[in-house]
Amino acid sequence: MSDVIAAVIPVHRLHINKLFAEGRILSYSVSMSRSTIWVVINAEDEPEANELVLSFPLYPHFTEVTCTPLLFHNTLPATMPGMSLN
Repeated sequence: MSDVIAAVIPVHRLHINKLFAEGRILSYSVSMSRSTIWVVINAEDEPEANELVLSFPLYPHFTEVTCTPLLFHNTLPATMPGMSLN
């Protein structure tokens, strides 16, 4: 990883966290080799999804972007931690 990319990562993570909070991103994964990122984006159509990817601070360092529209995306529901009566 170059120093330039390493310097952009904190800004990129803040941006991704903001998009999570807005409900625009549903999941975000990075391969162990750091060569591939998978993002599930909540968008009306492919152009909107691509526009969101263009806003990523790391986008200038991407070598390829592939968009695959999903019929649905299932994840485990978020749960609240158990309550302790202590």
